[in-house]
Amino acid sequence: MEERLGVALGLFEDAIQAEFGLTPVLENRMFVSQIVEALNQRYSKDLSVNFERAFQGTATFLKPDGGFWSIKEWGTPRRYVLVAEAKRQGTNALRALEGKPKQAKGNAIERLGKNMRGIDALFLGEKITPFVCFGEGCDFAPDSSILDRVATMNGFFPLNRVAVDKLPIDGDTLKPTSLFFREEPWTPQEMFEVLIAVGRRSIAYYAAEYGLPVPGT
Repeated sequence: MEERLGVALGLFEDAIQAEFGLTPVLENRMFVSQIVEALNQRYSKDLSVNFERAFQGTATFLKPDGGFWSIKEWGTPRRYVLVAEAKRQGTNALRALEGKPKQAKGNAIERLGKNMRGIDALFLGEKITPFVCFGEGCDFAPDSSILDRVATMNGFFPLNRVAVDKLPIDGDTLKPTSLFFREEPWTPQEMFEVLIAVGRRSIAYYAAEYGLPVPGT
């Protein structure tokens, strides 16, 4: 699955360069200390707010399978146009073919939840959350209750839809994300179509919000 996501991200990189004249830059991981530092800088004027790492030992980090994508020409601070993740969960279909009993369903979704909280923090102060996760495997079949765990992490917004913009409603800010989950494997082309939709919206947002240059438009 990671190889197929890699192919889709290669298509994404080429499309951003061709369509916008921009150079996507990949970071494979982001240290928790980077996120904490960025939060403290963003909210430095509010003395009632402070962010910190809980663990002061060896550096910890987030490492989604598809990494963090920013734009070279925009310099710093980095504006991330895409964060991509992939999760495969479920071996019971294979075990059934081998005549073995079912196992308890895996914990890939719990690990996803941890990453999503960190990514939410990364995009505090922005009006978008350009996060995409593709999930596949028999644990995500239509008759699997695991799908409700995924829906819960997405605030009960629909799955399998592109969602980038946060929604300010009645004083609350709702944060739907692009979670694409099903039993069948995702093809590179299917994944690319989602990734480029998220990237396009992110670029349009940053251009409008901060006046960042987009040569191809």
